[in-house]
Amino acid sequence: MPYLNREQILTLIEKKHIYSDKSLTKNQIQPASLDLTLSDKCHRIKASFIPNNIKISKVIKELSLSKIDLNQNTLLEKNCIYLCELNEKLNLPNNIMGKSNPKSTTGRLDIFTRVITENGREYDFIDYKYTGKLYLEIIPQSFSIIINKNTSLNQIRFFQGTNIESKFKQINISVSIKKNQVTAYKAKKITSAIDLNKINFYKVSKYWEKIIPEDSYFIIERDEFYILRSMESIIVKNNQAAELEPFKDSFGNFRVHYAGFFDPGFGNSKSGTPAVLELRAYDTPFIIRDGQLVGQLNYYEIDEIKKETYGLSIKSSYSNQNLKLAKQFK
Repeated sequence: MPYLNREQILTLIEKKHIYSDKSLTKNQIQPASLDLTLSDKCHRIKASFIPNNIKISKVIKELSLSKIDLNQNTLLEKNCIYLCELNEKLNLPNNIMGKSNPKSTTGRLDIFTRVITENGREYDFIDYKYTGKLYLEIIPQSFSIIINKNTSLNQIRFFQGTNIESKFKQINISVSIKKNQVTAYKAKKITSAIDLNKINFYKVSKYWEKIIPEDSYFIIERDEFYILRSMESIIVKNNQAAELEPFKDSFGNFRVHYAGFFDPGFGNSKSGTPAVLELRAYDTPFIIRDGQLVGQLNYYEIDEIKKETYGLSIKSSYSNQNLKLAKQFK
């Protein structure tokens, strides 16, 4: 199977194909992915970059505005760019590659993140046989955030073989918009920072505006960030993993779903669970209607997980979600 499950990721760790500056904890190992964690080494930088054939250490010297020590709680300011070294390092075999994406909470807080590798030519893709450090570019977009060492913002999935796009099923995903009901949340422009370690702490009303349409549509404004839910309820069985692939721009002038990975067991304990969708308009306002197509959910086979699938048993934060904001809000 192309996707590796928890047991297979543990084997990679045992064989030192994945190693870390700190002890890898059980909580980092998800049903079909590994949470990546920040080291104490971080820089505020002038611009995003792709290293290609230039050493990242050299790029940091060129772009660094200030060095940041994450051993203490640290404020990352909205719309600034940061590059942090991750604790985890890789020494991948010839037939295994990796792909990273933001964790659900990262996407719901509108934190734009991308993994960068030495000599990398593309964000978030870790090539076969890759050996070396991993770095995370972090751009808070709606809220300033407070983080520290060992915070996890991204996760990595591993694929075996070359046919990693061998999906066996796909379904279209659309948004649910109901008139006279809270159908979305829009991030407020002026707020205080959010400490990612404070769970069920912040009042929704101080950070979000409720969207209650008078009809089955509303307009998403340029440079505004919205949280919505899918019309469809999703079920990912224990021998599957799924990824939401946004449609291209010809379907609508917006970006959708930063964190698009669904672990084995998602929505599998009942009649399915809706996806929470993160939308941001590009250059112009855009009217979005109930049933508007936003992406395609691709299903992939994995070796079946017998226990500790996504859900309450492993303290998954969004197992019973509907229109749910990040876990920092109460």
